[in-house]
Amino acid sequence: MALHTLNFWEIVLDATQIFLCGLIILFLILNRIKFKQLILKAPSGEQTQNVNPEFVVEAVRQQTELAFNHIVETIDKERQTLDAYYNLRQQQIAPGLLTSLPAITPDRISGAEAVKKDAADIIYSEIESLADQGLSLADISERLNVPQGEVDLVLKLKHLSSESAKKKNHSPV
Repeated sequence: MALHTLNFWEIVLDATQIFLCGLIILFLILNRIKFKQLILKAPSGEQTQNVNPEFVVEAVRQQTELAFNHIVETIDKERQTLDAYYNLRQQQIAPGLLTSLPAITPDRISGAEAVKKDAADIIYSEIESLADQGLSLADISERLNVPQGEVDLVLKLKHLSSESAKKKNHSPV
């Protein structure tokens, strides 16, 4: 009995699929007929060409020019924003530290100081001196307005360089 019901439902599904396929074919035939009617009603190719090719070329050129100008303006705005951010960031990095240093005159510069120190060298030496005073990473970072990761890196590099210097001094020559 169960075998007969399976065959019945298989037949029903097959009939449904055949019916749906027939509907799809009928729909395609009707659309093809409508398409042919539209083609017959359309005017000939010579009558449809009312657009001047020179006008189209000029319109495309103007649109391209407008798009290019917009891109250039956007790039200029972004460049100004980045320049302003860069200048602001330079002013935020230890502003009091850079202005409080005494000016070194050329006659006071020794051979080791002949290389001009940049802002990073000044800040790194200040980080080392504050760490020698016993300040924590967070305190140094807050005081100099430098990220904690940078403070940590500078101190680790100082520690590594001092260890390598000790090894060089203790190694037999």
